[in-house]
Amino acid sequence: MIVVLADLLTLGIAIAISPLSIVAVILMATAGNGRTNGTAFIAGCYTFAIGLVASLVLIGRSAGADDPDSGPHITIDVIEIVLGLGLLVLAVLQWRNRGSHETPKWMARLDGLGLGGAFLVGVIISGPLSPKDLPLLIAAGGRISQASLPVHEIVAVILIFGLIGVIGVAIPWVISVVAPSKVEGLLTGARTWLVSNHAVIMTVLFVILGFKLIGAGIADLAG
Repeated sequence: MIVVLADLLTLGIAIAISPLSIVAVILMATAGNGRTNGTAFIAGCYTFAIGLVASLVLIGRSAGADDPDSGPHITIDVIEIVLGLGLLVLAVLQWRNRGSHETPKWMARLDGLGLGGAFLVGVIISGPLSPKDLPLLIAAGGRISQASLPVHEIVAVILIFGLIGVIGVAIPWVISVVAPSKVEGLLTGARTWLVSNHAVIMTVLFVILGFKLIGAGIADLAG
């Protein structure tokens, strides 16, 4: 299990480094809703991540992906390579958009959200509308489904992987809970920097992760 988690660590940390998700939690925290809406938002991110990965693992293992010589196992490696190539394309697109420093319009609506709305935004931004996280979650699901582990360890890997993926958004939430009176001063600068450098951060992540997925897929096929 430790070996599988180590293999997934890069993917988990990359999911955790999600500037717009972190900015969303910061906006909730600085608006005074960090403890409530921030909790719901993080729960939404976590729920989608483990739900999607678990579904993919169930499908993969049912098809026999844990057998290194099976067709599904090889198919997952090919999908991983394709996802890596897709991330490299996204890197180019992000780099071309690096001059834009505008805060997305949907963030202006976060103040009016209730718990259910914050949870739903967490679900949406952590996968369906994330060009970075969705491919990484798919790749993680494929990797876990290929692991020859008992069911209880597979479940543990999925849950731990999900926790790694929400570390980034959890940090401003913790600050809003531990030091609510200082949250504005502590997080405003970080919010501005993340919005200004979002495209560059994403470009670097896309390049690194793209080559990682391509390399991992080729190595698995060759081995």
